[in-house]
Amino acid sequence: MAENSKLRLEHLKHEAENLLREEDAWRLAEKQSPGKRFLHFWVMVFRHFIRNRCLIRASALAYTTMLALVPMLAVGASVAVSLLKKQGEKPIRELIDKVVAYAAPALDLQVKTDGIDGGFGRERVVSEITNYIQNISSGAIGVTGMIALILAAIQMLRTIELTFNDIWGVTRRRPIAVSVVQYWAVITLGPLILVLALGLTSSPYLAKTMSILNQWPLLSAFLFSLMPFFLLSFGFSLFYQFMPNTQVQFSAAVIGGFTAGFLWELNSLLNTLYASKVVTYSKIYGGLGMVPIFLLGIYFSWVFLLFGAQVAYAYQNREAYLQEKQAGAVNQAGREFVALRLMTFLGIRFQQGEPPPSPAQISKAVGVPTRLATQILAQLAQAGLVVETIGKQPGFSPARPLDKISCADIINVLRTSGGFVPETAPDPVRQVVRGGLEKIQRAEQTVAAETTLLSLVTAALQQAQAGDTSTAQQAQKC
Repeated sequence: MAENSKLRLEHLKHEAENLLREEDAWRLAEKQSPGKRFLHFWVMVFRHFIRNRCLIRASALAYTTMLALVPMLAVGASVAVSLLKKQGEKPIRELIDKVVAYAAPALDLQVKTDGIDGGFGRERVVSEITNYIQNISSGAIGVTGMIALILAAIQMLRTIELTFNDIWGVTRRRPIAVSVVQYWAVITLGPLILVLALGLTSSPYLAKTMSILNQWPLLSAFLFSLMPFFLLSFGFSLFYQFMPNTQVQFSAAVIGGFTAGFLWELNSLLNTLYASKVVTYSKIYGGLGMVPIFLLGIYFSWVFLLFGAQVAYAYQNREAYLQEKQAGAVNQAGREFVALRLMTFLGIRFQQGEPPPSPAQISKAVGVPTRLATQILAQLAQAGLVVETIGKQPGFSPARPLDKISCADIINVLRTSGGFVPETAPDPVRQVVRGGLEKIQRAEQTVAAETTLLSLVTAALQQAQAGDTSTAQQAQKC
């Protein structure tokens, strides 16, 4: 009996090690059961979440949000006022209260300290934010102050874009004109969607709709309890789809958005976990304890948003996601082979007059991880062998005629970029080794220089045509 238990424990240990091991994940993915692949997927999500330093990035975004929150809410409130103008400014304060309650639920737990009641923290934060918004709306801060606040909001969105681009492995930024338009759309619509989602269940603006649905109590309770979650998740989904400077599938954005929305809702429900921190801050800072509490709430909000972005990336690349470790484990010979495959694929597309493919299309067609393809394409673009096109969907195309690009050009980019050759000790052995290596390299370079990209493309097209002809002949025989 004891022996069987020991064997079972050893088996479970072995299974856990295989689940957490990354080195062979990409080879074993097809052999794993759906349950193991599901667990492995989430293990990889957490690993990459930590590797992308999302916790540190959330800290930076939390401080940036403290500066940009007021101007963004001011714009969103001005739009909301136009929709809720019949109710005056009271609904705006109520909706801001909802935003603060969701972003920093621990403010509700602030204990009585020096005569301060428990609900003082959130009420004070809401009052201050409302006063700031009124100052902006009335023009009390002046033109210079208004410009500074708007720039702070734009800078926050710029930081968010860079963070999301890093998660998706994108190195190129959007043009300034395009960024300004998209940022303004986010500043205008983002807070509005968030505010309406959080305040939906108590908004008198929807009283007529609620009165109709109240004819079916169970349906009404179900819809209005879940509607804020769905609207919030939908807003996050749009954020994930349009913020990264790459093509994000709507299904992936929705998966990430609902993950972030679930974590956000869960955070508001489990705010009692902050109780110990709230007590400590209240005892130390008194009335000022709401500042670190509010900042902590914003920090966790960004942690959830960045985690949702990581899930969206993982879901879109789920077929190659278990191969991401392969991108870091590929040796130099493998990277050179992948570079030749990428250039040949681009050459075939160019030769056939097809539009430049995106990095996602390239990685899928060639069968390599997106991150590996993006890294190599960036090196080739920096060397002037490929050019990145600007359009609705960025793509890559050869930068020279195919007969003017040799295999030596492609291989040398991978060998010479991003580093240097150390001199080593100045002894006679160095000259002997260097001479032997240069002899080998000259022989290799001679053959590689004679093989052009055009010759590879031509041979590949002929091979594909021969395969199609053979398939057609076999079909006719059948």
